[in-house]
Amino acid sequence: MQQDERTAKLIQNDWSTAPIPAEYRRSDYGVVATLVGQIIALSGIYVGASMSGQLTIMEALLATVIGSAVLALIGGLLSWIGTKTGVGLSMLLRESFGCIGSYIIAVLLVLVCIGFFGIQCGFFGATIHAMFPNAGIITDTTVAGIWGGILMVTTAYVGYKGVEWLSNFASPIILIMCLVAVVLAIRKVGGLTAFNALPVESTGLTVTSAAVTVIGGYAMGTCLQPDFSRYGRSPVVATGGSVFGFLIANVFMTMCGYCVCVACNTADVPTALIQILGFAALVLLVFAQWTTNGGNLYFGTVALSTIFPKGNKHIMTLVVGAVAVIAGAMGLMDYFTTFLSILAVGISPVAGVVIADYFFVKKGKYQYGEGTKHYFCNLLALIAWVAGSVVGFVITWGVAAINSIVVAFVVYLVLSIIFRSNPEKACVGGVYVEDEFGAIYKEGTVKAQE
Repeated sequence: MQQDERTAKLIQNDWSTAPIPAEYRRSDYGVVATLVGQIIALSGIYVGASMSGQLTIMEALLATVIGSAVLALIGGLLSWIGTKTGVGLSMLLRESFGCIGSYIIAVLLVLVCIGFFGIQCGFFGATIHAMFPNAGIITDTTVAGIWGGILMVTTAYVGYKGVEWLSNFASPIILIMCLVAVVLAIRKVGGLTAFNALPVESTGLTVTSAAVTVIGGYAMGTCLQPDFSRYGRSPVVATGGSVFGFLIANVFMTMCGYCVCVACNTADVPTALIQILGFAALVLLVFAQWTTNGGNLYFGTVALSTIFPKGNKHIMTLVVGAVAVIAGAMGLMDYFTTFLSILAVGISPVAGVVIADYFFVKKGKYQYGEGTKHYFCNLLALIAWVAGSVVGFVITWGVAAINSIVVAFVVYLVLSIIFRSNPEKACVGGVYVEDEFGAIYKEGTVKAQE
């Protein structure tokens, strides 16, 4: 097959199964805006709202900064790896987990990301209806869930460029509106001193437990940073974008939820936003949900493309997007929330394995592309992943996702040291080779070039 035809196919599938060449990398601003756009989510506002009335503003800020710093550390490391290698999470796993391991995690990513995309479509419809209950059929819960879902599918359909296009202008708007909302909320109460002096209830919520909530709100999302950072030209810039997204943008979103709910003396986020921002709250709501949930569908279809590398990513996006939108808008996805949350716990420890393998075991020597060889299965990675997942399920102290990441990191590092003299002993199933599309075949049966 001619090189230009191969490149066209890889571009069509958003370079899901091959390292992105330097000439196809995106601008620094675009990559940073995209990373930030994925991080600024409505969930952050709701996390902040959950602290209202229980912590002072300085305590809430401290908890948010601590939690966001932990997220920034993990997300920053994975963003660096994504930019250096030029591949997303599912492809990264071929080096650390081996081929079968990468497929197992890719299936989990598809189910979780697309499942939560559908749930968020339903949540979007419910929130729009709560904000504008008397605006007619356009704000009916089901109808709003459908038109909101269609908006989110459009950017995922276009691919990275679509997500970047939206984030380029939506990310600054969201951040500015959050800052404005915080300022207006504080002024409504009578100034920062008066705000900080407001009485709080003794509910048992502490700065530490609130920080745990902040971390839990986006722990799995840190694992998906490489899917966007792979388009970066500079690992420093991409890592900085991820760190900025958590330390600045996530703090803004969380404190926005806290401040507006405290100022309006309500835990009802839509009501509080309307009181503080008026109809401009709709802009914040739509953009915050659009940038994040569009990313959910994008992540899911990128993972799906690594399972079916010769399929058409656009068609896959439309098909799974349509099913998820309809199911989510009708509330059907809500029945799977617990199931998806359980699966999500299994994704987090992947970050621990990748960070340990890339920085400490292989010291940055990851390779992808036509002719690259991978082991079928790395037992050490699977053992570490299972150990991390079990801890995430069983241990109730702290944050399940962070516990699982740390355990997977330590277990993989220890096992790698034990097998350092002969790492091949931990790999089973033979060697597989990537073809021109990133599909893998057992060595000796690789298809001839067309």
